[in-house]
Amino acid sequence: MPDITPAGKMPKTAALVLAGGEGKRMGGDKPFRELAGKPLIAHVIAMARQQCDIVMISSNEDPARFAAFDCPVIADYPVAGQGPLGGILGGLRALPDDIDWLAIFPVDCPVLPDDLVRKLAAAAQGAGRLAAFAQYDTRDHFLAAVWHRNGAETIETQLANDDRRVGGALRSVEAVRVTIPTRPDQPALFANINTPGDLAVLK
Repeated sequence: MPDITPAGKMPKTAALVLAGGEGKRMGGDKPFRELAGKPLIAHVIAMARQQCDIVMISSNEDPARFAAFDCPVIADYPVAGQGPLGGILGGLRALPDDIDWLAIFPVDCPVLPDDLVRKLAAAAQGAGRLAAFAQYDTRDHFLAAVWHRNGAETIETQLANDDRRVGGALRSVEAVRVTIPTRPDQPALFANINTPGDLAVLK
């Protein structure tokens, strides 16, 4: 079990922006599709920096593509092609020694609550669990989550068994589901941008 930070104290947290994936429905190169004059990844990095101590980018592409964002680029572990869990495992293995928690930010979800990481970390710590994820408007968002570094072993075992289900890994560690109050005044909250049409709705 993770060490529990004293009540009310936010643990140091690293953010991992999941910028891998082929983005076929978007027509490719999803992280660099523009929203309000900036690439999607720039919006997500800015959001992550507001909530976390450091930000890393999960990608198997040439790190030079992301040089403008001044973030470490972390490859999937143990190999590419295992979906988001490979990215998450790579991020957990890359955590600095003084940071135990990793917050996941999908590049195709550019609008999240500004207190999401705090709520997820508090829920996981309060329950003594290795992970927590968000539920919004009755939908589970397995990639809007925080993981403790000790969850890496569970993910590695699952991938070794050729099981790439993010929800399965969360269930294996008995992750806490955190219900986020709905905000009808913010229709873009937790919206997934998978197609050019999705992107056009937010512009």
